[in-house]
Amino acid sequence: MEHNARVAALPKGAPADMEGVAFPSSMQGWVESLPDDLLQVVSTIAESGGGVWIVGGSVRQGLSGVESKEYDLTTNLKPEQIIEQFGISNSIDVGAKYGTVAVRVRSGGEFYEITTLRCDQEYLDGRRPDSVIFGNSLLEDLERRDLTINAMAVDLSRQLLYDPFDGYQDLQNGVLSAVGSAPTRLSEDGLRVMRAYRFMDQGDAGFWSPDDDLASGLRDCQYMLKNVSVERIWQELRRILAGVHASLVLEKMSDDGVLATIFSGHEYDLKGQAKLGEISGDEMVVARLAMMFRVGDASALMKRLTMSKVIMTGVNELSRSLSHLPDANSASELRLYRTVMGARLNQQLACESALATNGIDEVISSLASLPANVAGNSPLADGNWIAEVTGLSMGIKLGRLKEWLHRIQIEEDLPTLAEVEVRLGQVAWQDGEPKEWPRIRWP
Repeated sequence: MEHNARVAALPKGAPADMEGVAFPSSMQGWVESLPDDLLQVVSTIAESGGGVWIVGGSVRQGLSGVESKEYDLTTNLKPEQIIEQFGISNSIDVGAKYGTVAVRVRSGGEFYEITTLRCDQEYLDGRRPDSVIFGNSLLEDLERRDLTINAMAVDLSRQLLYDPFDGYQDLQNGVLSAVGSAPTRLSEDGLRVMRAYRFMDQGDAGFWSPDDDLASGLRDCQYMLKNVSVERIWQELRRILAGVHASLVLEKMSDDGVLATIFSGHEYDLKGQAKLGEISGDEMVVARLAMMFRVGDASALMKRLTMSKVIMTGVNELSRSLSHLPDANSASELRLYRTVMGARLNQQLACESALATNGIDEVISSLASLPANVAGNSPLADGNWIAEVTGLSMGIKLGRLKEWLHRIQIEEDLPTLAEVEVRLGQVAWQDGEPKEWPRIRWP
């Protein structure tokens, strides 16, 4: 079939060392959406006599008719040759010793990563090859990849798809398969265990199960995770938790014993994960972790996994509040709850709904019909005003009285400072222990 004229006009670089097939019709939209800068990068390499192919996730997306946001390329040119073609000012050494540089065709333009074809040697540490040998064979480069759906390449100028391990068929069938023997691929690099679970979640394309060989390999090779840094494990787990089908992936990881390995035996609970919705991104990551670790303190585990302070704080705060709901018939409790939870309100409600917490539907309904506080959520009475009215000097007692008045303002929806002053005259603030006074807290 005739494809986009821009691609047909590209110069032809060095050919691949294998037979390819014509682009499937499903790639038409993807081809037409390719950025001009990317085509110029391909053209520059081809004009220098190099072979150049698009690889990785963008090929999968192209075969599925999805436009790509990122493109990875591979070439038989060495890193120094690539830099020479594009110039120092338009090149970045991303990892030249492993063959990767990023280039652009103009100042301010998009950078594209290009990796030299490789022939990996032994993976002596179970994470990275002992040495990297640059090669000229696209076939050998694809042979060293983990999954068949990641072992495909595209030659734009020739409009050919290279698929030596039937990745397109697996893509159509929604199955994950290893390139060659799954135990061999997984034992080469422990991170591939985590990547395989992440690839089970294909977003709108659904949840993809591993074939028998890969499923068995994942169970048998999870020990390889000991060779992977906790930072990399957390990066992959974070992406899994944010996925559309995270609940199914987590269930599979739990059944295989991988979660127990990652969490070093720490207790976790997957209840409600399948029903969690209405939030996304890091909010979803925090919510899933809070639900998993709602029993017991997981602070040490999260710190060991190098989670950010923002994630850890969110998980701890959310897990402490889970199962503590206000009385759906008490406007004062609902107002306090809403104010204290703030931006985390929808996150907690989503968790409580997923966990089917008793009374959650009534609380959601009551909150939906509860008007916003007339004076907002900020305190009407500041420290200077309280000091002037009460004669208190700055200190713990004044600070706690301010918080008490703020809580009264929220619970009773007081609209003006004058009404706060009236309530000040009705509370026994002169006596008693300030540490025991009501605070802006939930629960």
